Amino acid sequence: MVRTYIPFILAVLLTAAAVLAQEKIDTAKEPWLVESARIPAGLDFQKKPRQIWANSVIGMTIPEILKGPIEAERWVNEPPKDLAGKFVLVDVWATWCPPCRRSLALLEYFHKKYPDKLVVVSICETDEEALKKMEGPTKLADIKAPLAVDTHRRFANALGVYGIPHVVLIEPIYGAVVWEGMPTQIGYELSDAIVGKILANLDNPVIKSKLPKKAPFEFKMCPPDPNKVNEKPKEPIRSVGDE
Repeated sequence: MVRTYIPFILAVLLTAAAVLAQEKIDTAKEPWLVESARIPAGLDFQKKPRQIWANSVIGMTIPEILKGPIEAERWVNEPPKDLAGKFVLVDVWATWCPPCRRSLALLEYFHKKYPDKLVVVSICETDEEALKKMEGPTKLADIKAPLAVDTHRRFANALGVYGIPHVVLIEPIYGAVVWEGMPTQIGYELSDAIVGKILANLDNPVIKSKLPKKAPFEFKMCPPDPNKVNEKPKEPIRSVGDE
């Protein structure tokens, strides 16, 4: 449920919606935003309303969803130094998933372009050996954004994710989710225009004055609870005509 009584969160949500409504993707500048160059334009599925392959948590805060930190098993590279005062983009994915691998260039682009406003973290549900053997143009050594592994996919399960890659963009005051979904979904891509407009909220003096010195949530590296079953959420049963 969107927390409309929080003006900042509502403003960010409206910003993303407005940009998405008027934007045309320039695939020459952002080639990773086309999920597959082999898919021709105009197919029926591209005309459907936006879909996400997870439970919708827009407007909900990470503390509300998790009742604690975002857990994973270990960092594969350097962990984020400080989340305070920045938006946080978290991607859950796997090495066996082609769309996930194609999305890695998008995450690296954001990581390099917005170091002062955005922390990009990816959580891979396959282990380090799979990361080392990963196919595609982006190799493990190319991933500079903070990368963690969690074979029990605790964060993904908490979000009800049954289709990957799945991204949530989290604002820095309350820790609320302001964007969710597959970042390269055709027609609803998480583009540089959307991210740039959302991050521009941090230039507002009023918002700057409200940024807490401590981030509203944190990451915690810890082994999974052996008493909890790692059960991936199942895709909801849909009737013909359901969107």
